[in-house]
Amino acid sequence: MPELPEIETIRLYLHKHLIGKTINGTEIREHKMFHGDPNDIFDTTIIDTQRKGKILTLKLEKNNDILYLSFHLKLSGQILYAQHKEKAQFSHKIPLANSDRMPAKTTRVIFFFTDNSALFFNDLRKFGWAKVSDKPKQPQGEDVLSERFTSAYLDKALSHTKRPVKTVLLDQEIIAGIGNIYANDALWESLIYPARPSNTLSKQEKTVLYQAIKKVVGEGITYKGSSAKDELYVLPDGTAGGYQHHFRVYHRQGQECKRCKTLIESMKIGGRGTFYCPHCQT
Repeated sequence: MPELPEIETIRLYLHKHLIGKTINGTEIREHKMFHGDPNDIFDTTIIDTQRKGKILTLKLEKNNDILYLSFHLKLSGQILYAQHKEKAQFSHKIPLANSDRMPAKTTRVIFFFTDNSALFFNDLRKFGWAKVSDKPKQPQGEDVLSERFTSAYLDKALSHTKRPVKTVLLDQEIIAGIGNIYANDALWESLIYPARPSNTLSKQEKTVLYQAIKKVVGEGITYKGSSAKDELYVLPDGTAGGYQHHFRVYHRQGQECKRCKTLIESMKIGGRGTFYCPHCQT
């Protein structure tokens, strides 16, 4: 599932290419994935891009009225942009779509613009969604890049629960944006065992964890997200991210720890694959 760095990378790309464009049509190929009336966004102009956690939003304006078009990519969603809708060809085959041309078999919704460009919303598993509303769809938790996500906020969030610290990091109603990749790597960076009860962490450990979260998420954005083994995530131009080349422990079971050379192990926490160093993370 794309996490904060992946969605932020997509947002930055779309902000550069979509601001000022006017929507003049849609093609809804999978109706359960589009919530709202597509006619409402006809002739609206994109005036801003926003993101909170893993949810991307386009801010739309028409005759001084404001609407929001929000996207959640869930497990396998992709957003692709083509400057020419009739020549929507990319440099290589798009993962899951098995084609270098759009629309493809996984294309669920298409947005057309007056300049003949188009936005393609792909999703093999059909879990993702696009929603038109009068306010952006957002998770309740504080976004990792928000000024309100502070060390004190994380301290408080972890202090009153016995849940495993990794489980709390993945709870979008507490912290918005962290998923399995960056939770695993942040816990390794901070030398914390993923299954440890949250309320047993010292104040110093929580401060170190806060700094680790900011570090790995920042690196994720710098490397334009992670196109891991399944290669589901791509940028809107079809290219891959690069954070997968910098994983600390994620999907590195059986390989040497980058810090102490102990072999990385894996387990399940809350049904999610969890990767850790049995020597460093105690």
